[in-house]
Amino acid sequence: MKKNITVLRGIALVVGTVIGTGIFITPNSITRRVNAPATSILVWLAGGVMAGVGGLVFCELGTMIPVSGAEVAYLKKIYGPLPGFLSVWLMHFLLGGMRRAIGVLGFSKYFWTLFYENPEVEVNWWVSKLIALSVLYIIVALVTFKPTFILKCIVFFTSSKFVATIIIIVAGFVYLAKGHTENISVGFEGTNTDAKEWGDAWNGVIWSYLGWEQICIVTSEIRNPQKNLPIIVLSSVAIVTVLYLLTVISYHIVLPLSIMTQDKAVASEFGFQTMGDAGRIILALTVVLSTLGNVQCTFLTQSRYIHSGSVEGLLPSCFGLVSKRFRTPIVSILYLTGVTSVFVIVGGIDDLISAASFTVFPFYVACSAGVFVMRKTHPHIPRPYRVPLIFPALFILFGLFVFITPFLGEDWLISLIWVLILLLGIPLYYLILKNVLRLEFLGKWDATVTALLARLLNCD
Repeated sequence: MKKNITVLRGIALVVGTVIGTGIFITPNSITRRVNAPATSILVWLAGGVMAGVGGLVFCELGTMIPVSGAEVAYLKKIYGPLPGFLSVWLMHFLLGGMRRAIGVLGFSKYFWTLFYENPEVEVNWWVSKLIALSVLYIIVALVTFKPTFILKCIVFFTSSKFVATIIIIVAGFVYLAKGHTENISVGFEGTNTDAKEWGDAWNGVIWSYLGWEQICIVTSEIRNPQKNLPIIVLSSVAIVTVLYLLTVISYHIVLPLSIMTQDKAVASEFGFQTMGDAGRIILALTVVLSTLGNVQCTFLTQSRYIHSGSVEGLLPSCFGLVSKRFRTPIVSILYLTGVTSVFVIVGGIDDLISAASFTVFPFYVACSAGVFVMRKTHPHIPRPYRVPLIFPALFILFGLFVFITPFLGEDWLISLIWVLILLLGIPLYYLILKNVLRLEFLGKWDATVTALLARLLNCD
């Protein structure tokens, strides 16, 4: 595929992917879990630090293995095809639609605050889902047929994210300058020390920072990736962390705990508290544009995950097809559209966020451990960037904490089900992809479907 991604576009892609629904939806849940404004702020800071640590780990892997696919390609190179397949199977092939579903559901949530003060009560749930699906299909058409236009739009939508966060930051500190310290001065008082609640809070933070690795998915489309990839990753994480911290501090300056712990569109509520109805509408509009950019970014990168998995032999051949005219992985895009539609219809935002966060870290931990493995087994491979080994070690410990804590609560069975779904990928890999039973019809079916789709969609 074409090398369309410059440093500016790459930074816009990562920032556009990270800042979407997270900072405008999860602060309520995180504050409810830790139950203190200062503790909430520290959790967001720690999340930024861990995103930076993960970014540094992926910089070494991405410059050492400069191909698209991120952890899919890295796991296959380090451990072999089975771990790479499991990453594609769970994170992308099954759960890839979650991020887009959360994005369009977040769009719908803020869209209705343009017209109603309490849309949770005044708007029927099926109307919100219909709006979310409509926006989804418009974005799919653009990602499929106008990919260069999407890259240009990403810069515009990323600007809307900056506008939203800057309005919140400025308004919050102006509010503080007027002497309003009653909310933020609560500090650490009442902090919850329950490990399970902290684990749930981390899930929200993880979700909000997810996207720091997205540029590694399209490494082969970056101009001069050995030089530009670390610049893009580190610049993006720094920008996002600073914006998140200042935004969360502003939330806690203006909004008391009684509001911060409710399930509301927090940015719209912030706008109403500081600027009245005009503020509510302005911030709702900028968040709507932000979520549009987020969904566009994740569709662009996630479709490359599926495409990369097929090219690497980890998924059926049809997912590797690329449109001859538009040079986009059209089959992967259509598949993700179907999966996303299902999650939009049957899922809620909080449940989708919990599942998405929980399933990410086993693979990130494996990639971090892979830095040690590659240093031992392939010491002479060129590494334009070498990460200090304390960082992958720290990331492994953090990932294990995030993975274990969901099993401490009453909903441990749901976490176990996701683990079993992951393990289900092992027999599927050997039975279908490796065809250990030597079932001839499987190979014929794959070739037939691929050829048929290639003709129907004009792909190669």
